[in-house]
Amino acid sequence: MSKTLAIAKPICLAYLSYMASEHNETDSLITLRVLNQIGASILSEFTVEQIIDTVYQHVNRLMDAYSFAIGLYNPVSQRFEYTGTRENGKKMPAFSIYAHSTERFSGWVFANKKEVFINDFENEYQRYLPARITALHGLEPASLMYVPLMINQEIIGLLSVRTPVKNAYTQHSLEILKTLAVFISKAIENARARKNDEVAARQAPGDYHLNPLSARELDVLNLLSKGAANRAIADSLFISPSTVKTHTLNIYQKLGAANRTEAIIKARDYGLIN
Repeated sequence: MSKTLAIAKPICLAYLSYMASEHNETDSLITLRVLNQIGASILSEFTVEQIIDTVYQHVNRLMDAYSFAIGLYNPVSQRFEYTGTRENGKKMPAFSIYAHSTERFSGWVFANKKEVFINDFENEYQRYLPARITALHGLEPASLMYVPLMINQEIIGLLSVRTPVKNAYTQHSLEILKTLAVFISKAIENARARKNDEVAARQAPGDYHLNPLSARELDVLNLLSKGAANRAIADSLFISPSTVKTHTLNIYQKLGAANRTEAIIKARDYGLIN
């Protein structure tokens, strides 16, 4: 079984179960075929921009994606960073949104780890926000969906679609977007792992590859290199100070360092951080 099918199998079984009760078999199979095509394509992509391009080429076959965006969470700045957003076929300028803002849909998703589903913006936004907001870019949406991108129960980003058309989405649309979010999360995880492997392979000693730093340890290391204290690192990554200490000791052990300064110097020499 291919990697794509192995990942997709439990997702697709759940999706087919839902579709069987809501749609005819032909529609179900066509949608499933498109989802598998997207999944097979993006799991081998190397950058987020490539992932966005590939998904956008197909997503309008599944739903109205007049505006399509993927924002990645940056734990250092605590913002969702958007690059490659598309609106009406055009690439939009890069922008970012504070992840803890209670005035944006992205902040609601981040706080609740749940999706946003709106088909009539003017009458439904108050289910998620305290006051009406305006779009940061492009046209004002009438319908929209936001879905979290998750890895190991942690939000790494957001996937959203918006359109100026009212009542554009159904529960079917939401299930499709949630399935896409699983594929995209895995693709991003793969892309990051490849990047880390490529950087480490350039300079790290041979024994490092036997026990490399985990993704979370690299997050901690990056914050250490910026001079952040343990409490600040804990707040940025939403983990406890004791967990930060554990990650830090693991970093020292894996890099053969006696202290923070030596760990940072070695990590830069190995190409693990800039």
